[in-house]
Amino acid sequence: MPIFKEPGFIIVLVCLVIFYFRIIQLRGKKRKLERKLSLARLKNPNKKVTGSNIPAQKDPNTPPFAVTSWILVIIAAVLMLFGTAVKTTLAFSPAIENIWWVPTAIGILLFTFCFKIEV
Repeated sequence: MPIFKEPGFIIVLVCLVIFYFRIIQLRGKKRKLERKLSLARLKNPNKKVTGSNIPAQKDPNTPPFAVTSWILVIIAAVLMLFGTAVKTTLAFSPAIENIWWVPTAIGILLFTFCFKIEV
């Protein structure tokens, strides 16, 4: 059966696209917040700006997001690995093999919301 005719692959791909859009959204939100804070600092250089706890010399190569819960990240990773193992190995029954995409998609969606912007 071709890959894209199986609904499980399409659902997992949609979940991956949602994940990447969420990361893009977080990066844009971070840049917007940094721009807003820097403009506030320029307008009032002598006044302390609320939320201005961003260090002046932050490493530009660090990711703009942080993990909200490591427990959820571990659960999401286990779900994704379990779904992949069900699809790729012959150790599971055919009934479970047909729904391999359910734990994989749930794991990806859970992983999507395990991040927040780091200020």
